[in-house]
Amino acid sequence: MEGGTTSAVSWTTRDGQWEAYQDGGKLGTGDNLAAWHPIKPGGVIILGQEQDVVGGRFDAGQAFVGELSQVNIWDRVLKPVEVQSMANCSSYMPGNVISWLASNVEVFGRGAFKRPLEMCQERLPNA
Repeated sequence: MEGGTTSAVSWTTRDGQWEAYQDGGKLGTGDNLAAWHPIKPGGVIILGQEQDVVGGRFDAGQAFVGELSQVNIWDRVLKPVEVQSMANCSSYMPGNVISWLASNVEVFGRGAFKRPLEMCQERLPNA
């Protein structure tokens, strides 16, 4: 992996169990994080920008500066081996709720753009 770090977080509404990973290795675990509070359908996910009100009033001074790639969301908790295999580029599994490769992922903002899956491209012919 050249010039990048992979991060993954899993969470389940049942008991609020969570796990955090960096570059395929587990960094931490916990429970009771918003237990029994399901995520309602039909929402919008905003990354890299703090909202002053739901759905708007963005302040450019509060924007993330950097690069994001391969943002995927699944409707299940991934197994540790699945997280590790994506981190080391031995497999790629697009999210079934939100997939970085999907055309419905939009990018807004000055200097912001969506690139294809790059980090593992030379190792994953179908990425």
